[in-house]
Amino acid sequence: GGNAPSNSNARSVQDTINQMKRPFMDEFLAQMYVHYDLVVWSQTSWRWLETKLVELGMLTNPNYRFCFVLDKTSMFAITSTRRSGQKIKHYVKPLQIIWSKFPKVWDASNTIHLDDLSRNFALNIENGLKVTGFYRKKKKSGGRTVGGNPNKDVELVGLIGYCTKLAKEVNDFRDVDFKYWKDVVNGTKGFDDKKGMN
Repeated sequence: GGNAPSNSNARSVQDTINQMKRPFMDEFLAQMYVHYDLVVWSQTSWRWLETKLVELGMLTNPNYRFCFVLDKTSMFAITSTRRSGQKIKHYVKPLQIIWSKFPKVWDASNTIHLDDLSRNFALNIENGLKVTGFYRKKKKSGGRTVGGNPNKDVELVGLIGYCTKLAKEVNDFRDVDFKYWKDVVNGTKGFDDKKGMN
């Protein structure tokens, strides 16, 4: 027989997995699960997506569950125009795919799409909330490693407060402009500040 892994090796593997997760990810998903139906939609292939979800323990966490998981095969390409006038072809995550399959469950009034790439919600801009991308190590030009201190990434803590407040206080998400989410968390804006009003 082989040697059983030592406790220190098991801890080392778990520490590595925890370092791969965005800080407060499990806490965020657990709190969101109280108020929302959770879905993962990734731009990667199913093979890599499943590997990531399993390794990060996201499919077995007892504090939250996903309704379903979508991969890049549910996305399609569109052409958008940048502010500079340049045309760019990119893939999108069209929420209408979900809404048309489950019309009595989800629609534009109760869906919030969190993504670090705003182009992913180009077809459903009003439902998109852009979050900061999470990178364990950030590169500066010249290849020198800077930033990457995961202890300073508390964005999901703010989103816990915002999304919980949203679920409790807003009946129709179409009445909210998600780009002001940090202002709502800071108390400088409320949900009653309709879209387009400053």
